[in-house]
Amino acid sequence: MKKVELYRENQKIINIHVADSFWTRFKGLMGKTSEQVEKIGGLWIKPCSQIHMFFMKTPIDVVYLDSKNKIIKIEHEVPTWKCCKKVRGSKSVMELPKGAAIRLELKENEQLEVL
Repeated sequence: MKKVELYRENQKIINIHVADSFWTRFKGLMGKTSEQVEKIGGLWIKPCSQIHMFFMKTPIDVVYLDSKNKIIKIEHEVPTWKCCKKVRGSKSVMELPKGAAIRLELKENEQLEVL
């Protein structure tokens, strides 16, 4: 998987892995421990408008983005074994370690940039 840098207002906020093939999108973070998810930093799944938490070992934060990488919705500490609802307008999803959305001070309607 390739890694990209995520920016807000020209300031780097996180490195994140990109899941953009069938296999990387399918596998996602399934089976990863909270320590492994922390080490990875997060996963940006694209295209994607809905996720499930089946076979996950740890809760995560989920950030839904539109086609221009604007944050549509943030779900904090989504529990394992949950099927999340489809988010209208979402074109990609970031799966982040539990608590990362608050630590990074992410907000809905915020524009993110990727390099």
